[in-house]
Amino acid sequence: MSEGPLVKADDKIPRILVVDDSATMRNFLTRVLEGDYEVDTASDGMECITRYMMTKPSVILLDLIMPGMDGFDVIKKIRNSIGDQEVIIIVLTGQDEQEIKARALNSGANDYLTKPFHVVELKARVGVAIRQVMLTRQLQTANASLQKAYDIIDDEVKLVARLQDKLLPTVVPVIEGLDIKSMYRPSGRASGDYYDVFGLSDGVVRVIMADVSGHGPQAAFIMAIVRTLFKADGANHNNLADSLNQINSHLLDLIGKDSYFVTLFAADIDFNKGIMKYMSAGHCPALVMLDGKLKAPLVAEVPPFGFFPVDCVLSECQFSSSLRLFLFTDGCYEWRMNDDFFSLEPFVEIVEELMVKNTLQLDSIEDILEEKTGVRPVFDDDVTALSIDWTGVVNS
Repeated sequence: MSEGPLVKADDKIPRILVVDDSATMRNFLTRVLEGDYEVDTASDGMECITRYMMTKPSVILLDLIMPGMDGFDVIKKIRNSIGDQEVIIIVLTGQDEQEIKARALNSGANDYLTKPFHVVELKARVGVAIRQVMLTRQLQTANASLQKAYDIIDDEVKLVARLQDKLLPTVVPVIEGLDIKSMYRPSGRASGDYYDVFGLSDGVVRVIMADVSGHGPQAAFIMAIVRTLFKADGANHNNLADSLNQINSHLLDLIGKDSYFVTLFAADIDFNKGIMKYMSAGHCPALVMLDGKLKAPLVAEVPPFGFFPVDCVLSECQFSSSLRLFLFTDGCYEWRMNDDFFSLEPFVEIVEELMVKNTLQLDSIEDILEEKTGVRPVFDDDVTALSIDWTGVVNS
């Protein structure tokens, strides 16, 4: 008993193309199927291709043995020359030879029926084929909808990235003898890295390097909050330790129950007095030279922000004639190196050597690392670095 026509996702009745050089077989198959499907016919291979191009059937019932262009040639034409892998091809053969069936399937047929066949089996095979076509087309429709959603999200991420770029410093403090260089390369269109340098008062600047865990819009959003808090406290000339305590408190309220956290290094540098007050919260070590002498890396004193309350206490170092400070995020050294990963220790050694020689160039960091390691880095994470270089005379 017929179960009624199977309809496609676009509510059109599925179309079957019957191809056989026997008019009797074409008429028989048409009578069996026309109650459930739209049926077209072709008497040979050439006509099959013509009808196929005109009607775009869902299923082709294809006789293998035909004069001129036989069924094997039709399969080759549709699969290889035209490139249609979706239409279901069920071959009809009067030869019950495994070699013929295997050849047809290997050529691109989906199924086969051996003549003579039972009407029930024919309808069952065609029904399975139509359901497969329907599922394929529904999947394609779903994928198209999903791609559209991805495109919308991608547009939103691009907007976030454009807005994020505006949060990075475009104007740096102008102080005699001060040279500031930066490198900012987000791994995607939105980044969790943040850096800033801005003046607090004449001859005093605040420097921040921060890294929000994760990537994408969420990390960029948290980064924007960190930047806003730093800017607000800086505008109010708040003490750096108080600012850091407040920022961590805000982050605990915002992300304390989530998996995000923020590492950062922050410093107030007074070039008038030759004093740098700083603190690192779970961040990469800051590299520093004071008065031409390389000092031990300034490592983190407290865990990253956003986990639990911390007591922010500033450390201090002094300089009189020069200061060279290099800040960076972990993307600078966490990149694949053949079958291994580059790491913090060799990166620090390379940068310290360049700092001593005064040959550190941020805009050619890949060239430098390739020269030193023999492998050109391909950065997978956000890559941010900041170089502060001052030479002058501290006011007495």
